Amino acid sequence: MVVGSIPAMSPVGDGSWWTVWPTVVVAVALALFPGWQVARAWGIRGITGIGAAPALFLGLVGPGTVIAGALGIRWGRGDLLLGPAGWLWVAGVILGALLTRSGGRSRDGARPGGAGTVLMPSALSRRDTRLVAGAVGFSGLMTVLPALIGTRGPQSPPQASDAVFHLSAVAFMRQEGDASPLGGLASMYDGAVGYYPTGWHALAVLLPGSVVVGANVLVLVTAGLIWPLGVAALLREVLGRIRSSTTAADGVVLAAGTALSGSVVSLLLLLTSTWPYALSLAVLPGALALVVRACAPGKAGPAVRAGALAMAALASIGVVTAHGAGLFNLAVLGGPVALASFMPLLTRWWRRGGAQRAALLGGAAGGVIVVAAGAWVMRSSLASVMAYPRPGGNLPETTWAVLTDHPLLATYTPWYLGNAVVTGLALLGAVSAWRTPGMRRWCAGTGLAIVLILLAAGPQWPLRALAGPWYTQRARIMPLVTIGVLVLAAWGVAEAQRRWGRGVDEAEESAEGTSAPHPDDRPQRPSWRRRAGMLARRNVPACLLLASLVLAPAWRWSLKTEILQSIHDPSRIVYGTMLSDEELALIRRAPSTLPADAVVLGNPSNGSAYLWSVAGVRVVYPSRPEPPAQDLGWLGRHLHEIGSNPRVCSILKQRGVRYYYTDSTVPDGATGGGREPLWGQALDRLPHQYLEEIDRTPDGTVTLWRITACD
Repeated sequence: MVVGSIPAMSPVGDGSWWTVWPTVVVAVALALFPGWQVARAWGIRGITGIGAAPALFLGLVGPGTVIAGALGIRWGRGDLLLGPAGWLWVAGVILGALLTRSGGRSRDGARPGGAGTVLMPSALSRRDTRLVAGAVGFSGLMTVLPALIGTRGPQSPPQASDAVFHLSAVAFMRQEGDASPLGGLASMYDGAVGYYPTGWHALAVLLPGSVVVGANVLVLVTAGLIWPLGVAALLREVLGRIRSSTTAADGVVLAAGTALSGSVVSLLLLLTSTWPYALSLAVLPGALALVVRACAPGKAGPAVRAGALAMAALASIGVVTAHGAGLFNLAVLGGPVALASFMPLLTRWWRRGGAQRAALLGGAAGGVIVVAAGAWVMRSSLASVMAYPRPGGNLPETTWAVLTDHPLLATYTPWYLGNAVVTGLALLGAVSAWRTPGMRRWCAGTGLAIVLILLAAGPQWPLRALAGPWYTQRARIMPLVTIGVLVLAAWGVAEAQRRWGRGVDEAEESAEGTSAPHPDDRPQRPSWRRRAGMLARRNVPACLLLASLVLAPAWRWSLKTEILQSIHDPSRIVYGTMLSDEELALIRRAPSTLPADAVVLGNPSNGSAYLWSVAGVRVVYPSRPEPPAQDLGWLGRHLHEIGSNPRVCSILKQRGVRYYYTDSTVPDGATGGGREPLWGQALDRLPHQYLEEIDRTPDGTVTLWRITACD
């Protein structure tokens, strides 16, 4: 059954999207309401406040989960308001309200021309606000609807390597109540405590419904709501402060730039598996909006400036809470903004010499010490990221992908025109921006991101290490290019409006109106070509949007569907399928075929790892990489010796393992084939003479056994 274009019920029992509306409502409320309350209390209103809300909420969640873990306070649905995150939420609202009411905002100086205050752009009209709200909705729908079709159903488990890990992690967090980045995922590493960003997992734990439903809903909310709202906030702060063109602050231009956020695919690609990093990228534009506001030049009261800097810092903490690489993303795109804003002040202090120069040197030295100390504390994590083995890429292919916004991961059907209109607008905007005060910094940030992505695609040479914080993976850097391109494209819309828009048309009409009328002249209706030209000039942003929808058909609707199908449709899973429909049915009925305390052994790449996140049945290996525990690593290499080596049964008894999962699909790594294991090939070679069948799929490919060798 299909309702409109939204699949109401998956043919394999993956559920109906109409039944998960409570999860959607809670996800939207969590993403927007707490952060919006904090933003409003600190005087950040309108589009900027709502667009930055998810980053601000994550800025509360990060420290809140750390404090909760240290104090032994459980993280869960009923503990958000009463736990440390709730304490920080209330404290943030109260502190902001007190500072705002103390008159700090009134000391924010006015900008020339009545264009609002230094830190607050002029207010949008109701019409412009409605236009931007409609643009956010349109952008979200143009991503969510094809994603819904590609996902098949809310209970369809994504079949990607990282997804296996994150689903299992959320299942452990829900059971244990620890979402701290400093040890909350210890069960994923057999008890080893280390740092891992848990912002995304902390949100998933709070959602009603199953682990899989929560993950799929967060994908849709991130791509369809958080992302366009953040872009709208960023464009509002950037364009609303550029006074060289009256069209820069025009709500129509702002709405057009916001709508274009639905035409890109780089974020959606990462939402197929790397959910924490994708969430960090989705909230990045909202955080950058607050950075732009805090760094706005001009005289503002100390309390107002300090409050703006505090909100920018909190949103930046939220970006890093979602994923540690967010710190580097902030440096790439936010660094030029902060540097350009504070460089004149720093230059004046340096030239004055004496105590001020000494203060600058001391601050620089302190900053170096803090960065070095942080790098030392995180040295193991940084080393694993920087040293991640990644073969060299293809520079021509990467250049083409950057120009066309084509996915830089796996293989998808190419549309050779790509996102042609957005690319053209960004080039037009870049040419104009380089001559515009306040916009050149976005050329620098976008250019830096492009350099990084080309380094990641280049040969193995020393400078390639600069792309190390992103695992030297092009797809992880591409969204930074996308954000910069969207800012420049919005400026390109403003430039197109200035050059070819209504002003040109009105000038022509004015020139015609100055000529003296002849008595015999009769009013003549303009030709259809002239009428069409006049209409286009009056609606340049709308014409550009229409052109982009035509040249990139429905903003590459089919490509977005294909991207989601590549992790949900067993016949289209890239790099090999882990779960067939029949296998998923076996896993879902496992709680009724196994005892409540069952622990299952199996190769985590053959689908067995999903027993934990989908059915709540404990497994030995909840993720695909080799575990740090030496005995479990040894077991993966020697399981086939169960009949001759007593250590095998000793480990199984110690771990409480009595059940075994097999999948006879050939692990060829091909699309729609079987997923190749990362390690532990012996996990598939336990002799059947030591097994007793419990359940199997109709085709006999997947079987659940009881191990009899250790009885």
